Amino acid sequence: MHDWNEVLAGEAMERGPVMLNWHDVAHAGATADTGFNVVIHEFVHKIDLRDGAPDGCPPLPSREARRRWLAVLQAQYAHFREQVIKAERFGEPAPWLDDYGATAIDEFFAVACEAYFVNRERFTREFPPLTVLFDGFYLPAA
Repeated sequence: MHDWNEVLAGEAMERGPVMLNWHDVAHAGATADTGFNVVIHEFVHKIDLRDGAPDGCPPLPSREARRRWLAVLQAQYAHFREQVIKAERFGEPAPWLDDYGATAIDEFFAVACEAYFVNRERFTREFPPLTVLFDGFYLPAA
């Protein structure tokens, strides 16, 4: 049993269901320019959890593939966190992606995947290394 009052757009539970806020689901198309889509976000968490850890890395075929994935993702995450910190502390321009992605690498993975799917053109301009990485995972060669 859980007892809390918190408004959530969605939640993906390890070995459990995905819960989605219907308002955010219904308005997902209208938020494409901001890169926000709660359905994609929560299902990316489920993909991430397939290998047992919420670490921003989906199940991959080898340790080397995992190492390469995390090298790219961690570098992009560090850069994104730096942008968020500079925006919050020093008034620099806020990054395009939702700053919630700066809270943890698994959240960055989910936020980045939202943007990759809903506004690929802008995502590719902002995160070219992640576009290549995600293309390799989501668009495998035929």
